Amino acid sequence: MENNYQLSRIHNYVMGLMTREEMHVLENEALEDPFLQDAIDGYRLQNGVDVKQLSLLQRRLAERVEVRSSEKAARFFTWQRLTVGTAAAVMFLVVCSLLLMNYFPRKGYKETEVVLMDSNFKVNLTVNSKFGNAEPLIGWTQFTEEINSAVKDYPDLGNITIKFNISRSKATLIQFEGVNDTNLQRVLTNLILNENSWAGNRAEIHLKIEKD
Repeated sequence: MENNYQLSRIHNYVMGLMTREEMHVLENEALEDPFLQDAIDGYRLQNGVDVKQLSLLQRRLAERVEVRSSEKAARFFTWQRLTVGTAAAVMFLVVCSLLLMNYFPRKGYKETEVVLMDSNFKVNLTVNSKFGNAEPLIGWTQFTEEINSAVKDYPDLGNITIKFNISRSKATLIQFEGVNDTNLQRVLTNLILNENSWAGNRAEIHLKIEKD
């Protein structure tokens, strides 16, 4: 029905049976559709067509319309598949990034968390391995438990940084940051210097001591 309608419009246009407005609309459509323009030109050259020619022209026009519709549909589904594939790839990269961030620790830091014997406190001990490769011979877990015993009488300590060198398995040149209590500093110095032996060259330890 649509093809018959188009052929009827072409016939009326060529034969001058259209109003100005109708002619203007068809001319604009022909500018955007080269197949329609070809049909108009062919009809005009024939100066009218008989029934057989009209039927042939109708079939050709229908074939061209069908081809154009198929091409548009193919382009649409191609872009649709490409869009879906791109979105899936982006989501995959985001998930992989989140997994890497959650399951792989930051390079250069080793973190040991121990719940203190006093249930009101908790110590987070972090070692900056970029600063040095020191390690207590008793291991970090046991060392953190010893810190628990040393600091349990000093509430609200906040963040403490301890740096020291190691010579012949002993700590030297111990430096503290964030320690205002001289008694606590003396306790920690004794723990690091006299009560533990060390492997490696130097250490930087970060302690975060807080109440539960």
